[in-house]
Amino acid sequence: MSTKAIVRLNPSSHRRMIENRRQRRRFIMGLAATLAHLSTVTRSNAQDAAIPAFRSGRFQFTILRPQLSVPSVRLFRLDGKTIDLSSLRGRPVLLNFWASWCEACRTELPILDNMREDRRYADVQIIAVSEDRADRAVVDRFARQYRIQSLPIYLDPNGYVAFSDPENPRKAPFALYGMPVTYAISASGWIVGYMPGAADWTSPDAQRLIDFLRRS
Repeated sequence: MSTKAIVRLNPSSHRRMIENRRQRRRFIMGLAATLAHLSTVTRSNAQDAAIPAFRSGRFQFTILRPQLSVPSVRLFRLDGKTIDLSSLRGRPVLLNFWASWCEACRTELPILDNMREDRRYADVQIIAVSEDRADRAVVDRFARQYRIQSLPIYLDPNGYVAFSDPENPRKAPFALYGMPVTYAISASGWIVGYMPGAADWTSPDAQRLIDFLRRS
């Protein structure tokens, strides 16, 4: 007949044993969280290093950290059509915000319009969103005056897409860091960064950035 030894712990030893187990569990969980954070930082740094530098005139492309997934936001086109921004995943996107009163926009918009007709950018979705608060007729006249024919023009008169007010009462997803400003969105749907001010998007530096958006 076999017997089993029964070990009885006094209350203080039992409490120490439980506390030691808790400390080991907290240490392991903390270590796992630290390793996960370091892994994220490493991936982020490696990704940042892979993003080509883009400078145009006195403006420089700014990388967003952390990168955010493109939101589901409906854009209303000048001709009455609509589109959900998140539906464009699979193609790189240049999302340009402009206004009819913006002098620099008169230089940049024709460049973006010409790109829409260039086969090199056939896979790039280029969208121009007017931040004019006036009647849509003002935007239409501007587009006609500067012969914007291929570039789709969208409207944001109430500020539901972009904001300049720090309080952002309508919770618009895109900040206006000057005017114009263009957000670069990767084919996988991540907002990589933005270019403040008018830029030459046909330059070699811009081409390298667009190629990166295609791959990522």
